[in-house]
Amino acid sequence: MRMREKTLATLLILSLVMNVFLLVVALVPGEDPARILSQPPADDICPITTPAPLPTEKEAGAGGTASMQAPVILQKIEAGRGGPFSPDRVTEEGAMVDISAEVVPGRGRVLVQTTPLMGVVFQDAANQAVAVAQNRSHVNLSTSDIIFSIHGPEEVSEIDGPSAGALMTTLLLSVLEGFSLNENVTVTGTINENGEIGPVGGILVKAEAAAASGKTLLLLSEKNNQVFEYREETRTLGGLSIARQRPVAVDAKEYIEENYGIRVEYVDSIDGLLADVRLPAETPVTAVA
Repeated sequence: MRMREKTLATLLILSLVMNVFLLVVALVPGEDPARILSQPPADDICPITTPAPLPTEKEAGAGGTASMQAPVILQKIEAGRGGPFSPDRVTEEGAMVDISAEVVPGRGRVLVQTTPLMGVVFQDAANQAVAVAQNRSHVNLSTSDIIFSIHGPEEVSEIDGPSAGALMTTLLLSVLEGFSLNENVTVTGTINENGEIGPVGGILVKAEAAAASGKTLLLLSEKNNQVFEYREETRTLGGLSIARQRPVAVDAKEYIEENYGIRVEYVDSIDGLLADVRLPAETPVTAVA
């Protein structure tokens, strides 16, 4: 008798559960019953956050051209004059070259046109400049060609090195974003994939060349903030005076401004560089009758 009562009680409980299940299905049509029964209370449901939309790419449009002068180092090799076995001597001097960037309809190529020959490192810097400018401006360059043109002094046989990377990035952004450049400013520095400006060599001879060409502001990487000044020291030993040149690290900005008469500013990113090199947009003039 007890076994029969237990069986009847179990059947009754199962019947009540099935009735509740059918009632839920009837009240909420179109929903998965298992999902409804397993949903957490309303207070426990986490809101869905919509991700921020990615920047929309723009087209390069009709393109354009921008140009600046950049300081470079000329290396000259002078043959030894003390006989056939005397070593050659390498001298360095600064010069200015004209660099321009042009955007034309094309197939996404990066082209370099130089009056002197172009080195492999310079070509890598050009490709890096295009990548940084495209990422920053969000301009689609797949249907455009980028042409960098470099014109240097006649005595230059080859242009190489990464020191024009920051300047080439600036030129291309000037075309893509449509702003004008201050022709009294020049820059020397590398560029990496994050848009950071890196140090270069020979900043003293470059500063001298920039000042001689009439530039009033030279932009350098913050990592180029020191140069070595050679100071003469005299020591007396046994009645004999011995003079020697000792290198002393000094602030590059102060040294260049004092000795070459050109203002210097340090920049660490392409954004900081643009703040110093771009001209402000012209304010429209409204005539009042």
